[in-house]
Amino acid sequence: MGVIIGEIIHELIKKSGLKAKIVAEYVNVSESTLFGIYKRETVDIDKLILFSRLLNKNLFLYYLNEEPLKSMFSKDMVALQNRILDLESELSLKGEKLKDLTDIIETQKKVISLHEANVSNKAVKAKRTK
Repeated sequence: MGVIIGEIIHELIKKSGLKAKIVAEYVNVSESTLFGIYKRETVDIDKLILFSRLLNKNLFLYYLNEEPLKSMFSKDMVALQNRILDLESELSLKGEKLKDLTDIIETQKKVISLHEANVSNKAVKAKRTK
């Protein structure tokens, strides 16, 4: 089997920043069992559903290119699922870019505020010297 789902789950959990204790409680296993799952090629369906919900990601999609699912689905379905994965990745990148742009806007607002305060101070000083 080409998919090592445990490694995929582990990477997604690391990226999410979730703590092992929280994840283990959510999927109803001990932390040591959770670390064992990270090394597995297969995971029980009920656990895979819980991981999918926790990560808000359909982990079953990783199996679409594996038999017997591969022969059960048409090429169009696989193409659509792969497109969904691509779009999710693109959405994540856009979200990061949006955050960066929001940070730039906030910085620009601070610069404008400082500039306005500076102009105001100069105006007050100019009135005093008259």
